[in-house]
Amino acid sequence: IYTLSLHDALPISGSGKTTVLVLRALRHVLVDRIPPERIMITTFTRKAAKEIRTRLIEWGTPLFAAAFGEAEAGDDPAMLSFLAGVDVNRFVTGTLDGLCEEALSGARQPDERPLVVVEAFAANQMLARRGEVWAELQRVGQPFDNYLALYSFGGAPPRTLGDRVRIVRALVDRLVQDEVDLGGYIAPGPHQPARLAIREIHDRYVAHLRATGQMDFAMLERLFLEAILAGRVPDLVDGLGAMLVDEYQDTNPLQERIYLGLARTTGASLTVVGDDDQSLYRFRGATIELFRDFRDRAADALGGRPPRQLHLVENYRSTPEIVGFFNDFIVNDPDFVPARLQPPKPLIRANQETLGVPVLGMFRDSAEVLAADLAGFLHKIFREGGRPGDHLLAEPILPAENGGDFGDAVLIGHTVAEQTRGYMGTPPRRRLPSLLRGELAARGVACFNPRGRALKDIDEVGRALGLVLECLDPGDPGHDQGRIIEPMPITNTAKDAFRRWRGQARAFLNSDPAPALVRGPSLSTVVGRWRGVAGGRGSGTEWPLLDVLYSLLPWMPQFQDDPEHQVYLEAISRAAAQAATFSPYRSLVLRSEPHRTRSIEAIVRDVLAPVADDLVEVDEDVMPSVPRDRLNVMTIHQAKGLEFPLVVVDVASDYKTNSPKQRFRRFPDEPSAVALLEDDLAGCTPIGALRTRRDAMQRTFEDLIRLNYVAFSRPQSLLLLVGCVPCLRYETTIPHVATFWRRDRTWAWRTPVAGRRPPLANAIPFVTL
Repeated sequence: IYTLSLHDALPISGSGKTTVLVLRALRHVLVDRIPPERIMITTFTRKAAKEIRTRLIEWGTPLFAAAFGEAEAGDDPAMLSFLAGVDVNRFVTGTLDGLCEEALSGARQPDERPLVVVEAFAANQMLARRGEVWAELQRVGQPFDNYLALYSFGGAPPRTLGDRVRIVRALVDRLVQDEVDLGGYIAPGPHQPARLAIREIHDRYVAHLRATGQMDFAMLERLFLEAILAGRVPDLVDGLGAMLVDEYQDTNPLQERIYLGLARTTGASLTVVGDDDQSLYRFRGATIELFRDFRDRAADALGGRPPRQLHLVENYRSTPEIVGFFNDFIVNDPDFVPARLQPPKPLIRANQETLGVPVLGMFRDSAEVLAADLAGFLHKIFREGGRPGDHLLAEPILPAENGGDFGDAVLIGHTVAEQTRGYMGTPPRRRLPSLLRGELAARGVACFNPRGRALKDIDEVGRALGLVLECLDPGDPGHDQGRIIEPMPITNTAKDAFRRWRGQARAFLNSDPAPALVRGPSLSTVVGRWRGVAGGRGSGTEWPLLDVLYSLLPWMPQFQDDPEHQVYLEAISRAAAQAATFSPYRSLVLRSEPHRTRSIEAIVRDVLAPVADDLVEVDEDVMPSVPRDRLNVMTIHQAKGLEFPLVVVDVASDYKTNSPKQRFRRFPDEPSAVALLEDDLAGCTPIGALRTRRDAMQRTFEDLIRLNYVAFSRPQSLLLLVGCVPCLRYETTIPHVATFWRRDRTWAWRTPVAGRRPPLANAIPFVTL
């Protein structure tokens, strides 16, 4: 590391990038004598930032103590004086958003309003309401939905308000992150009416945030950049001596301007680390080309010679068999080569010893059979002492001697949804995560997949929120929604969910459930008391919604005992808490009219209806750890940066035919929504020309290649690919990037490549179980 130049790029793949960042930061202190408070390290997630801070303290404390001892022994008064002022706790670490918020809050003038950054749920609620998304849909009509359909997964028109808001959010964020010329965006064209609607939504939303002294994360970064460009560098980052940036391949254009602007203004050295093969966040504005062309872009922006580029190619995570597999995958398609760093990077080298276990495959005729066999395989490993060697696999697979369990394994895939979405009368179909959950449950094993189902579809969530509705606005034979809720202008989706929730709640009440506590009133009594409060009876002037919800939980022990349900409860609680930033009654029930009715309406509109409209998302990161006896289920995006001894990758459990509805996930025949958006904005954003050097179909395939590469590079000891048999058959008509199909429709598993693989039956590069 000591040979790194002033501005450096470090392409890394499972090669200790966190270690590099931490040691480089410590090197800046001990060699360059830059105090920790003048060293900033940014990461992509709060979890990664916490990990880096932990390592800085754990490694820095003894290292600085040793340096102090050597300085004393060597009679180095200058070093002793410097180290006397070094505090290892003062490194500036965090996500870029978090550091922007901290810096701007510290730079606030006495007469300025305090900075309020709104989280995703509150921001989306304000976007939907203050941006008047629904009103624009009514005004523009079908052309508005047709425009949004361009940017939905699969190209289908959005079906719910939640779907529309998510797409509009992506568009509004891009207008900021890509620094779009708004005049150019609404220029005459086939989608001008819809674009004008997006512009109107953006303007109303931004105006509301500014008027209320609030901002979302995109606006926060924009304000921070404006301060830097104006020469008003906040104290937190003024006088920086060094900046280190993690996951630079997922940086967006606005963030790049912040980093380069800080380096230019403060004179700080800049080190970025990343891997262009692991860029997964194009849908959030990440621009892989910024990392690929970093040397030239940094030289142009900062002056001087181009940064030095170093490759870390030693992989300390995976066995040689796994490293060989993902090495073969990443170079499989010749059309992908120009999209990577140039000149070409060296292949990754395995630093771990072989365990004698090849990459494995488990493919069956149906997802149901696959779930049963996969559950049996996992149960044999973690509950029955391991899988012995046999004619298929010479080496046994054994759990770790120190107590291996299901927590050592993960099932990852393109999506963790436990069922497909019903459409046009077609009922939903259970997917592998749901089928596997059932098979493992029959064997006494649970899963952890809180994102597998929408909150509104979780039975216990529906029961709890149905009880809340019964407390606040009881239904009666003439008003099945309640007298207050029935006339409210909420979506039919929300009203249908409310009816279902009430039905679940009433059935639960009629069952006269026993509370977790031995003594106490019945659930019916508690509900009756809250009905009295909501009706204006009793003492006091106001009651928080969460008091109502939490008082009902003793009859629902899942919310205390089950990790998944604790995540669901956190999401509902967070929605209620964040509603205080935009809801007029701050999630409180008031006693006297007209505020009693209005406060209940506000709770329904701002907390309960968003859950019903699928606007509230869970955050499984709130769990510091998952019980070791549960199987993790994650999307590939969630698994990025993580590692597990055993990784099961679902490459084909949904694919038994070459259905057009599935092609965007495996072998697209049209550009992705994200690629289309980049093309759509190319003419009105400075970054457009750089992105579109590769056409939309190339970028679409490149994203799928990178997604599967990340999946294949997560395991330490064992990689198991699973799916349905048709994707492996010689006569298959189901092309799939994950099974080594190339964009030109040649298939590496069917045809030998430079003599390295035999053809046909023996071409599949793994052992099938």
